[in-house]
Amino acid sequence: MSDSVYYHQGCPVCGRMLRIGVRLLGQRVYCQHCGGGFRATDVALEDVGATRVIEHLQEDRIETLLDLAAESISDSLKCEQSLEEDTTHKVV
Repeated sequence: MSDSVYYHQGCPVCGRMLRIGVRLLGQRVYCQHCGGGFRATDVALEDVGATRVIEHLQEDRIETLLDLAAESISDSLKCEQSLEEDTTHKVV
C-alpha cells in the first residue's frame, strides 16, 4: 500500500485526532502528542467484519433450525405411518 494513504483516529489517551498511515492498521502506534500507545484501528472496517461474522452465525443457526425442523417433521410422519399401520392391522 502507498505511504500516502492515511485515515484519522483519535488517541484514546489524550483524545487528539491523529493522521495514521493505513499501512499501520492493526499495529501498535504511539501518539506524537502524549506518547500514549494504542492499536491502529478503523471502526468502519471492524464493523464490516463484525457484520459478516454475525451474518455467518445467523446463516448457520438458520440452517441448523431448518435441519431440526425437517428431522422433526420426518419423525412425526414416521410416527403417523406407524399408527396407521397398527390401526390397519387391528381392523383386519
